[in-house]
Amino acid sequence: GIERDDVIDRQIEMGISEQSQAVLLLTAWFSKPEKGEPKPLAPTEWGRFAQFLREKGLSPEALLRSNDLGKFLEGLSDRTIDVDRIEYLLGRSGALGFSLEKWQRAGLWVMTRSDADYPSSLKRHLKFDAPPVLFGCGNRQLLDKGGIAVIGSRDASPEDLSFATHLGSEIAHQGYSVVSGGARGVDEAAMLGALDREGTAIGVLSDSLLRASSSLRYRQSVMNRNLVLVSPFNPEAGFDVGNAMARNKYIYCLSSAAVVVSTNKDKGGTWSGATENLKRRWTPLWVKRNVDAASGNAALVKLGAQWLPDAPRELSSLYAKASLPVDESAEASLFEPQAATSAWRVEEVAPLTLEFSEAFAESQMETDLQGLPPDMSISEQPQVLAASVPDTAIPEMNDAPVEISFYEFFLRKLDKESALDALSLESLQERLGLAKAQLTEWLKRGVSEGHVEKHGKPTRYRTARVQRLF
Repeated sequence: GIERDDVIDRQIEMGISEQSQAVLLLTAWFSKPEKGEPKPLAPTEWGRFAQFLREKGLSPEALLRSNDLGKFLEGLSDRTIDVDRIEYLLGRSGALGFSLEKWQRAGLWVMTRSDADYPSSLKRHLKFDAPPVLFGCGNRQLLDKGGIAVIGSRDASPEDLSFATHLGSEIAHQGYSVVSGGARGVDEAAMLGALDREGTAIGVLSDSLLRASSSLRYRQSVMNRNLVLVSPFNPEAGFDVGNAMARNKYIYCLSSAAVVVSTNKDKGGTWSGATENLKRRWTPLWVKRNVDAASGNAALVKLGAQWLPDAPRELSSLYAKASLPVDESAEASLFEPQAATSAWRVEEVAPLTLEFSEAFAESQMETDLQGLPPDMSISEQPQVLAASVPDTAIPEMNDAPVEISFYEFFLRKLDKESALDALSLESLQERLGLAKAQLTEWLKRGVSEGHVEKHGKPTRYRTARVQRLF
């Protein structure tokens, strides 16, 4: 009616689109449920209902203006969703308006699956199970940049808490984000370890987002845009075991790699989330070494996780599904700056995709033998290339121990992909499996150093050469 239309218009003035309003009404709680009250649609239910609307050529916001939902939703035959339930949920616009005003005054924002900056990794991994709504505060752009998840028990030992703090600090030092559940114990220790070093962090909360957003512990980091706190649940919800278990998958799916610091075998949220990740293969899983062969950590390794190396060369090596060979004689600690004396170095500005990291790992293991692998050798490129190559071309490898950065590996891949013709940014992004920001940065650097040629109208790139036969 007119009153509901006024509420909808008011919320549009607040910056909440009609589509977002519809999704919130259908999927979010605004208060404690009354006995017998229809429940909002769960993520899988919303996925099915959204598919139904799409097939009928309808949009969620169209439901808000409909005066006859029964006719509008004709043909809906779902085992748990009916017209009466949809009508009840859509009738909560007053409660939605009240909640939105309260949340916005507290500095919270709302993101739905249709928003452009909704994390693509959640959609990619979870498909229709991706949460339809995310509530949050802080720098939402961090959500789609990946990072390293640090996970563990709420009641961890002092040793494990210290380990988590130093690991979070080192993740920040090497330019990555910490992803955590924000809970007391290992999660919080890792996140604060990163923030104390002026790094970035993503906290995926299962409860009390509203309270956490105003906490003195996080306020400065939120203001500095170093932190984003996010939750798929009502920002005012208290702790719930089911919600805590459900949010675990979001932590893994937002991460490029995960480290379990401590867990109990066969019980608890850490164990449940880790075993689900191993089953679903969302992200590489590493485990802190534990001398107790009967520990939960050892049990995870038996199920397919990998021991976290005592002295990894670079944390980005954790992104690959199989670890690179580790020099067992290395004495450098995981948490000391001198650990950068590795056999290869990282120079990237933004986190790399798993696809590119895996390609690098495979190439590194081959090139460690000696020289370029056959399929990467300049001498074996198509014969349309001239024989003479300028001094500014891609660095050659010799018989000395190989030291290759991600950037140099990128140049070699570009040399191969652009052998026949210059390629657009979109084409290179697809072929190389790189994030757009990272690809743009390396192309810009390559052009400035003379390694890459930039052609205009339309903009295309290729390896710089002195002569070409076409």
